[in-house]
Amino acid sequence: VEPDLPQAPQVLDESTLEWTRERTDWLTVAHQAVRRHDGSFGGHGHILTVFDAEGRMLSSEGDPRALEGLSEINFAPGALWTEGAAGTNGPGTALATGAPAHIVGAEHFCQAWHRWHCAAVPIHHPLTGEVIGVLDISGFREYAHPHSLNLAHALVLAIEQVLSAREVERRYLTLSRFTELSARYPGEVTIAADRTGRVLLATPGATCRSPEELQTLVTNLVSSSEPGSREVALSLEGVASRRGTWFPVFDGRTVVGGCLMLERPARVREKRPYSSPSTVYSFRDVIGKSAGMVEALRLARNAADTALPVLLLGESGTGKEVFAQAIHQAGGRQDDPFMAVNCAALPRELIESELFGYEGGAFSGARREGAPGKFEVADGGTIFLDEIGELSPSAQGALLRVLQEGEITRVGSARSRRVDVRVIAATNRNVEDALQSGRLRADLYYRLNVLSIELPALRERPEDVRAFARAFLAEAARELSRPEAELSESVLERFERYPWPGNVRELKNLIRRLVATAETFPITLADLPPAIDGDPRARPRRGADESGSPTADQELLMAVVASARTMAEAAARLGITRSTLYRRMERFGLRPERILRPH
Repeated sequence: VEPDLPQAPQVLDESTLEWTRERTDWLTVAHQAVRRHDGSFGGHGHILTVFDAEGRMLSSEGDPRALEGLSEINFAPGALWTEGAAGTNGPGTALATGAPAHIVGAEHFCQAWHRWHCAAVPIHHPLTGEVIGVLDISGFREYAHPHSLNLAHALVLAIEQVLSAREVERRYLTLSRFTELSARYPGEVTIAADRTGRVLLATPGATCRSPEELQTLVTNLVSSSEPGSREVALSLEGVASRRGTWFPVFDGRTVVGGCLMLERPARVREKRPYSSPSTVYSFRDVIGKSAGMVEALRLARNAADTALPVLLLGESGTGKEVFAQAIHQAGGRQDDPFMAVNCAALPRELIESELFGYEGGAFSGARREGAPGKFEVADGGTIFLDEIGELSPSAQGALLRVLQEGEITRVGSARSRRVDVRVIAATNRNVEDALQSGRLRADLYYRLNVLSIELPALRERPEDVRAFARAFLAEAARELSRPEAELSESVLERFERYPWPGNVRELKNLIRRLVATAETFPITLADLPPAIDGDPRARPRRGADESGSPTADQELLMAVVASARTMAEAAARLGITRSTLYRRMERFGLRPERILRPH
């Protein structure tokens, strides 16, 4: 960006701007919230503007003198005001930092903006916490005052409160659809999810798909749902191959979520619910010979012989649910339900109703006859509460009562119900920090901490990495029908040195990706992403041996390109597309202009 830039770039014409406003479904809500909070904005010498997450101005209003003056630098709807386009400025800096910013006079990078001051505050999505836009108050520099930023912050709080209330209403729409479908089709697995793919509620048996796979599937279904569409039949391939149906839920023209119904295989549907184990993993699936893992396995096997609460500690991705299922499978409740609940994914206002059930009419959108919660459904079996520290204080208090008295009370009811449920809880938080901050109740922690098992991070047990890698490679090879899949020794050695911040989950996902994208085997260092491989400039090129010498394939490619007049001709001789030829040359570290000879 040049400091003498006269205007910010215009990136949206009038028709595209209108289309963008229509697609920004929070914009109308933001305007309504601002007017309800402080009336129509009319600050002397100031204007109020709203930007989307890409830094494009969507609307502006305020003092005509300020509007006219700011239009000279194209501080107007349709213009781009990111830092990359306009240097340091209120909305651009707020987007870049994700924090409020007040830029006054010469604090702007471009001289043309020095007449002004900008107080900007990011607007966050109530579900994901992501920045979805910016509200900015701009005006003449001489009118700059710290209260400008305070006012902008208050207006953003008003917007976010209205957006949060709207998301609650949207969740109720989705959950109402869920209760209707689960009552109409009791033999099927039904999953309710919001538009981000986060699971709101699910019937037993919904553990057939991984959370990541399910989130990707739902997000794609939401984005492809057209206004007014009713239901879409699906054919879901993979380990849990089955037919399914997607039921989108709309709030006006906006898809706010939906319900995914997965048809149970006939042999399961004919049986009574939970007449067979509802787990996938056992202790046979636990991999590891390190001292920390051996100790964790010993404690877990001992825990399986009891009905005492278990607390699993460890970073995300260390396999806490695998251990929970294995403990259930090895114990006396193996033929009874196993219910896994991700506490972090439960809507905060619905946590207690989902865990403990609710009576009819307990809240708007509730079923007339009420509904059981997770504990009632898991009666006789095991409930696995992942991310226990994310429960609200009231939900933690209710959970403590279940552990102490063996009773639950539905929301809206005064009558207690007896349940016999073994509780296995897990958290990836530092327990001491959670206790000191109050996020985890001390009495609940000490009640759960009867049998505590700490799962070591993968970086703490490098001797187990090879076993995991080979197991995941065999699984991916079967799943993707690539029996020739193989990892080179150099890759295995690199895996042992890599710290694996995502733990076992990261390793598994990486190997699936490598098997799916590799053109030849074995997989070498050249196939690894830079984050795993270290310095990409130091790694051997694909098509070269470990010493870096060219292979026959590389020499053939260089010869064909050197003898061709154009890259298109070279690609045709090799029987590949031009884009594939460019990719191969990039892996070899070759550039066309250094090989093509003039003819």
